[in-house]
Amino acid sequence: DEAWHGGCLALAELARRGLLLPHRLDAVVPVVLLALKYDVRKGASSVGAHVRDAACYVCWAFARAYAPEVMAGHILAVAKALLAVAVFDREVNCRRAASAAFQE
Repeated sequence: DEAWHGGCLALAELARRGLLLPHRLDAVVPVVLLALKYDVRKGASSVGAHVRDAACYVCWAFARAYAPEVMAGHILAVAKALLAVAVFDREVNCRRAASAAFQE
């Protein structure tokens, strides 16, 4: 959990500050898409909302940091994943974060 959460926050901050170079998106976007689906069953409950929320922050940061033509090859996959989280996630804060990232 903690590694996924911290990794997503680090990626978001790197992207937001312009330190994640566009040619690295091919390696980063698939990891972010996995983080948007992160859900681990622990006992009678599931954990992972904080990871999904951080992944939404990464997507928001990507939308703010990169020009549309840079994101063009990834935008369909990211949009589908964000839409699924915005509509179907159990946690309201994840739905809100995904909606905000989708609107960017």
